Amino acid sequence: MNQLNRPYTKYLNIARSSKAFNEAELQVLEELLRQCLEGPNEEGYIMLTEKEDGEDVAFLIYGKTPMTEFTYDLYWVVVSPSHQGKGFGRRIISRMEQCLLKEKDKVNIRVETSGSEHYVGQRAFYEAMNFNLCGRIPSFYKEGDDLVIYYKCVMKNYPSGGSKSNERL
Repeated sequence: MNQLNRPYTKYLNIARSSKAFNEAELQVLEELLRQCLEGPNEEGYIMLTEKEDGEDVAFLIYGKTPMTEFTYDLYWVVVSPSHQGKGFGRRIISRMEQCLLKEKDKVNIRVETSGSEHYVGQRAFYEAMNFNLCGRIPSFYKEGDDLVIYYKCVMKNYPSGGSKSNERL
């Protein structure tokens, strides 16, 4: 199967067109997409997509955090540039939360991202989605580029990370 016919190519193209990710990040994403779509997916990655008029315009990848009871990592959220700011990111995060709450009464969701100026939009998005900043490791990725950690707890009685679900932070 050539590169253009691989099932993950359209998602990689969405990510590339967003200009939000560097080449190293896109290589990591390609590997995760392969595992999600071509198998075997031994790591347990889960992928959700959003469509408009039958065309994929957004996706996310998440998975269970090893050695935890009810914690998950949100690895990637990608929205096509022409669909950003139209609720697709919010909708796909909400779908992930709903999927998780079908199996658990309480779920922790962790996100790690860059502290660089290039990622200010991503951090603002997570904060708008009620993720709380809970940690920062200075110069983690490279000098001046911190690792920023967000956390959100959702519970069946308080979906979407309402104030009561995050009060333990």
